Amino acid sequence: MRIVSVLLCVCISPVAAGAPSQASSRVGKALGDPVRVRTEGGTVDGRLLEIGTESLTLDVGASSLLQEPLPLSGVQEFSVRGRYEGTGAAIGATTGVLAGAFLGMFFCLFGESSTVDSCAPASLLSALGGGAAMGGLGAFIGSLIFSWDRVYDRTLDGPLALSPERASQEVWARSAGRRSWPAAGQFGFFWSNALLFNSEQDHPERSDSFGMGARINGLARIGPYLAVGPEVTLHRLFGSDEQVPDRFVVSLGALVRAAPRPSLLTPSLMVGAAGHSVQTVSYSVGAGLDWRVAHGTALALELHWHRTFAGHDVEQQLNLGLGLRSF
Repeated sequence: MRIVSVLLCVCISPVAAGAPSQASSRVGKALGDPVRVRTEGGTVDGRLLEIGTESLTLDVGASSLLQEPLPLSGVQEFSVRGRYEGTGAAIGATTGVLAGAFLGMFFCLFGESSTVDSCAPASLLSALGGGAAMGGLGAFIGSLIFSWDRVYDRTLDGPLALSPERASQEVWARSAGRRSWPAAGQFGFFWSNALLFNSEQDHPERSDSFGMGARINGLARIGPYLAVGPEVTLHRLFGSDEQVPDRFVVSLGALVRAAPRPSLLTPSLMVGAAGHSVQTVSYSVGAGLDWRVAHGTALALELHWHRTFAGHDVEQQLNLGLGLRSF
């Protein structure tokens, strides 16, 4: 019996000892990443900057680094942020393939002398195109949705035993001496409404039109308060009379955005210029308000006023956009 007991202890001990080691390794891999730490006093979200033998240092991303490092002895749960790019791509691709195959076959059969067999190649190509397009869109949407994946639970894994380690200098530089600035890039995607109109004084035969569409911009930060980059918009316009016919309008331009350090609510001012597919060029000014819904992601509301230089009866345009901004 003694021999059996000794063997059981020898076999069980590495497993029991290995659990904290595995949990500690998972915590160590999160260095420099957004994390969520639950302690006896509450929950703290931030970016893990430094691991000590007795504490953790986080950049909480609101106003300053966590002034008092979190003691390891008080950490109850530790979670890292994950995103759903793969899930979104799989769902989008599956939906796109099915919808593309159906629509390709459906529209092909409208042709004269068309049969199911003759339309099969068109249906296949439509399925592949739909799968690729919807897969990319699904991956993008999935990248905006995140979850907290728990990698350590004190009840299951026991006390944390970590080796001292610091995040890279680049991560510390982004914190800018206890200040949390956004990453070098900003990406915005907006559903957009457009109202086009002209001045009654200059154009007594006033013509208005309304449009709906989307707006995408990618901005690079060129200073602590400024970001600049390209912007693409697509609107489907519906004319109020024959002078402004229904049509699609594509715009390509440049945008400059000025905003303070991100907080829960962040105002911004914007100026830009764009060329449009209706052979006009316009300049714009705008304002926006971001509401931070997660670390690195904000729900944004923007209003832009455009004025055309020349070449089009409709001289002014108002754009109201609601979407997401990712840092």
